Order: sequence, then C-alpha cells, then structure tokens
Amino acid sequence: MNIESIETFVLLAENGNFTKTAEMQYLVQSTISNRINELEKYVGKDLFIRNNKDVRLTPSGEVFLPYAKRMLMLKKDGIIKARSVGIFEDRLALGYVDSIYKGIISPIIKEYFLTYPNISVKLKVNHSEEIIKLLSDGILDIGFVYTKIKSSKFEVIDFLEDKIILVTSPKNKTLIESEISCKDLMQLPLLYVDLGKQFFSWLSKIFGDSPLLKLSVDEIYYVIDFVKEGFGYAFVTKSSVSNELKSGELKHIKISDSTIPTRQIYMIINKNKKNSLAIKNWLEMIS
Repeated sequence: MNIESIETFVLLAENGNFTKTAEMQYLVQSTISNRINELEKYVGKDLFIRNNKDVRLTPSGEVFLPYAKRMLMLKKDGIIKARSVGIFEDRLALGYVDSIYKGIISPIIKEYFLTYPNISVKLKVNHSEEIIKLLSDGILDIGFVYTKIKSSKFEVIDFLEDKIILVTSPKNKTLIESEISCKDLMQLPLLYVDLGKQFFSWLSKIFGDSPLLKLSVDEIYYVIDFVKEGFGYAFVTKSSVSNELKSGELKHIKISDSTIPTRQIYMIINKNKKNSLAIKNWLEMIS
C-alpha cells in the first residue's frame, strides 16, 4: 500500500468521478483505476461501487476513509516536522473545537506565540471526537474539547467551566427586560445551537423533547450572527460573546427561576509528548 494510492482513494471518495480525479492528479484515468485496484487487493475488500453514472463507497470504503485521511495527515505532519528541525527548537500542535477558540484559547495561543518564538505552532479546528482521534494518533499534542474521556494515553484536566447565557440584540423588536422566567422563555423566538447533553436536557424540561424553535444550527457563531441582526434570542457560551457584551452589541437576559447548566472545557494532553519542550512551556505559561 503506497501513499499515492491513498491520496487517489481519498480524492475519488470525495468527488465520485474517475475522470475528475485523474484531472486533479494530472494522471490518465487508467492510472487512477490501477491505483484503486491495487489498494482494494491490499485491503482485501471492494472500496467502491462502480456504475456508468458515478462511483460510490462500499461499506468497507466508508469505514476505511477516515483512516486514509489520517494517514495523509500523518504524512504531511511528519514532513513538516522533519523540515522544521534546525529552524525551530520544537513544535506545539494544538486542536480545539471552534467555539472554544474565541475568548478562551485565542489570547493564550497569541501569548505563547510571542513568548516562545523558537517554538512553531500548529492549530487544528475540528469536533471533539475528531480532536481526540488526532491526539491518539500523535498528530496533536494538546486538545481542548467538551468531551471528558478515560484513557491511559491522555492526561485530562478540567480546564474551564464556561457559563451558558441567554442573549439578544438591542435591534430585536421584541426586546424585553433584563430578566425573565422559564414561562416567558417559551414565548420567545429562540434560535438554537447545540451546547451539549446537559443543556439540551435542561431546555427539554422547559420546552418538551421536540421544541419548536425558530432556527437550529450546528456552529455557535452562525446563531450569534442571527442574534446580532435582531432575529431573536439564543443561549450561547459567555466566552463566545464577551466582546459583544462589552460593546453593547448583545444584551444578557437572566433566567429568574432556573439555573442554566454550565459547559465544561477539558484540556487533553498526549502523555507520550508531555516531556517535550513545547508542552512544558505551554503548561508553565498557563499555570
């Protein structure tokens, strides 16, 4: 199994077309077919379902795809690290969930960047589950996630308890007082973003298991964008809107008769790399 075949497999899986894959790799189509055939022989399973119209992954191909992507990432990571020898003393590879970056990790990374110019920094944004996989593979040194895991590979630290608050914009035509009850909350045009199981359980007790919400999105910054334009109200992490609250662009609405659960952020350290200069400097700085 060679790396070229892996690269071809990932490209073909993403676009589902042999001709397009050949064009992207500046190869003839027969070479693409040969690489996939060789890879399937090596794996011992068909990875694609081929027909006249398109190419789709088989169940085996779907299982193999995330591992193939991680192989390519390891290759790239290894090359970068090898080339950095003699230029930087070490490298710190950090992974984090997008919503953790603003207001929490961002200022720390910038301080580290200035304090240790001899250390190069790699940043990777992804979901908690993928960050944990990359830590396990050794691609990342430290990760900041919402998921607490138990593994002998990692040291898991309770890094920060982030408050969840209800906010709206002064542009909101239904702007209410600075404090409301849960009963009043049910009457608001609520914009929803996933803030974890604890928060969802709390919200479900108020709205029911299938609440009818004005908007539901996956990423916190999309819902913040809608709220800032005056489209409604949303529960967000306090750190994600710290600047907007200071400037008056958003307003904090308190819940008078219930306590909103917080969202715990965990710092996960790859134990195999804990003695590296980059990690020692990081831990010394945040302590």
